[in-house]
Amino acid sequence: MDSSLPRWVEDEIHNWARSQWEGEWPGPGRPVHDEPAVCAFPAEPGHEDDDEPPRIPVNHDRARKVNRLYEALPLAEQRVIQAEYTRRNEYGDLPAHLRQDKACRVIGIALPYYKVALGSFKQKVWRMFE
Repeated sequence: MDSSLPRWVEDEIHNWARSQWEGEWPGPGRPVHDEPAVCAFPAEPGHEDDDEPPRIPVNHDRARKVNRLYEALPLAEQRVIQAEYTRRNEYGDLPAHLRQDKACRVIGIALPYYKVALGSFKQKVWRMFE
């Protein structure tokens, strides 16, 4: 991550990415009054006998704001954000530089454009919540 950006910017984007896997707004089984005030990442540890890791709740209001930024991007830049956050598993366990190289080939863009698109999106998220 860009060292000039605060950590919470990444947390906001991860909150948005989690929301993308929930389905239609507001998502299935969303508690109305338990929405967190800020995006907490990572989650607090659960019980050791739990079969599933604890789920990090999605702050839907904040995720909608990030989604508006995402939807305003050109398609190639949306695909960059997908490769980094919502579709990362399609690139296996590759280190970041190899995943980005592969994503560039799939998307059909140059690596410098990829990095600029990613950094620009993070800057927009930062400005939105600043």
